[in-house]
Order: sequence, then C-alpha cells, then structure tokens
Amino acid sequence: MSSQELALYIHALLVACMDPRDFYGEDLVRELRRKVEASGNYTNPFLILVLCNAGDTMTARDVERLTVAYDSQHRPFWTDSQALSSMALSCISSRSGVSVDESTLMDMLQELKRRQFRNGTVDNFRTTALVTQALFIHDSCKKDFDLESAMKVLTDGLNGSKSLLDAYYALPVLNRKSLLNVTSGHCSKQPVAEEEALQKALDVTGEMMTVQYSIWMGDEINVGRTWRLRMRVNSTIYDAIETVAKIDNRQKIEYNVVDGKPYVAALNGKEDDPEMGMFWFVYLKTLSSVKDPKIVEESPVDIKLQPNQEIILWYKRGSWSDQSVMQKPVTLP
Repeated sequence: MSSQELALYIHALLVACMDPRDFYGEDLVRELRRKVEASGNYTNPFLILVLCNAGDTMTARDVERLTVAYDSQHRPFWTDSQALSSMALSCISSRSGVSVDESTLMDMLQELKRRQFRNGTVDNFRTTALVTQALFIHDSCKKDFDLESAMKVLTDGLNGSKSLLDAYYALPVLNRKSLLNVTSGHCSKQPVAEEEALQKALDVTGEMMTVQYSIWMGDEINVGRTWRLRMRVNSTIYDAIETVAKIDNRQKIEYNVVDGKPYVAALNGKEDDPEMGMFWFVYLKTLSSVKDPKIVEESPVDIKLQPNQEIILWYKRGSWSDQSVMQKPVTLP
C-alpha cells in the first residue's frame, strides 16, 4: 500500500470513530510516520496533514518538509501541494507545541488567493476545492478572494462526472469544512479497541486464549483477511467463525447441515460451486509451527481450539469426495 493510500485509510478511520493506532492490531499512524521518515528530500504535505490530524507528535523537521513542499515550484500539481502545505502548517500551529511562523503561513495563504481566475476557478476543479479549503484558515477567504464564485464552480462541477477524489476534496467545502476538520472529535467516546468491542459484543468472561482466523481464496492462496481473536477456552472452530461474523457482517457464513451438524457452504454470498469444482474447506495449523495446515473433515462444532492455533477458511479447487485432493500438501503463502 502506498503512503497516500495509507493516509486516506487513516482519515477514513478517524471519521468512522475507529482507532487507526489499533486497526486489527496494526498501528497505521506509526507505519505512516515510518514511511514519511524514510522518504527522500520531498514529502507529500498531505501525509504530514494526516499525521497531525491523527495526533502524531509533530516536529520542526515536519515544518521544514512543508516549507520545502510549498516552495517546490517544479513539482506537478504545485498549487495543490501549496494548499495542503498551508493546511498542514495550520494544524501543527494549532495542535502541537512546535513553533510555526504565523506570518509565513499568512503569506502562503495570500499567495494562494492570487491564483484565482476571474471565473472563480484556481487551475482546475480539484485545485479550486483544495485552495478554498486552505483559505478557510483564519477566514482568509473573506478578503481578496471570490468565495461565492469558487463555491459555484464546485457546485456546478459536482453536477457533472467527477472522480471520487475530486468529490473527496470538494464536498467538505460545500459545508464550509476542510481536511483540518478530519478528526475523531465528533465521536461520542474514544474509539474502542477491537478486543474490547469483541468482548462486549459476546460478553466473554473466564479464562481466555488467543487464536488467529484467516480467509484464503484460490489455489494460489490469496490471503483475503486475517483476525486475531481472544476466545474463551474450549471454544470451537464454529465459535470463532461466528465471532468474526458478529464483528464484521461481511463475513457472514452459510452452512449445509449434515446429520444435524453445520459445514461451511458460503461466505458473504460466495458459495460452493460444484460445476467449477470450487469449495470451502477448513484447515487448522499451529501458528508457531512450520508444518503445513491440516484439513478439518469434521464439522466446525466438533473441533475445540487450542491456544495459538490458526483457523483457515479456504475457497479452492477440490472435492469432498476426493480424499487424495483433500490431503494434498499445502504450500504456505
């Protein structure tokens, strides 16, 4: 995943009241910071803005990066970068103890105003949206900038065909908001960690153990998703499958019942396909072991889990009646 994609995910999690520092056990903010520190002489100012919005510790080096980004005139989408640099500097100034020269920020905003054309646009649709967002800082849009014309450009433009990213930048402006407003401040309470949410949802008490649950797709083993779960001791594979379905409704399982016991037949609408020879199989392995996963032929309700086991739900070519296929060695991804 690129740094820009990771930054977009962090913003989305903040808006959804989810903690980007504990996304299924992964600290996405720390990972983005690692990517920023590993970058060369130029850093996309959007990354710094996202780190600031996510509450990461800002530094004087970040201010320097933003200044360099603003002054990089040879870069494509220069005005976009200048608008993002201005917003990131404003964020650092208002939410951290790092010193930012306010006169420099105001000079940056004044420069952005000079880019507006008579019809209200600034270069193009997306740039108009970004510059207008930046000029909401200190209400800079109220002087030497035609806000009404800029808003009309954006409103008219959204009536046509625009990309998702264009809409992402334009829609906040119509509500007099900007990327500086992307925080978890609107959430009624602090984001709940997955483990805590899971325990509340299932009212889990007593002695616990940790297991892993993964979904594999296809003979080439494309790992779809993986969860780390805390389960009650003596829980079954069926319990783990249903636990994931409760915390993510996209993981809903359908079963075939044979002799009164359930067997996995579909996940999120993707069913066993006899014509194509594709079926859902359940495998188990020990996380610390180098041995291949072992197929589970029994019903998920009959197999009790052990600590640090991995349950693998695998959609692949095979046949329940073909024991040689079922016992075929598995090459781990």
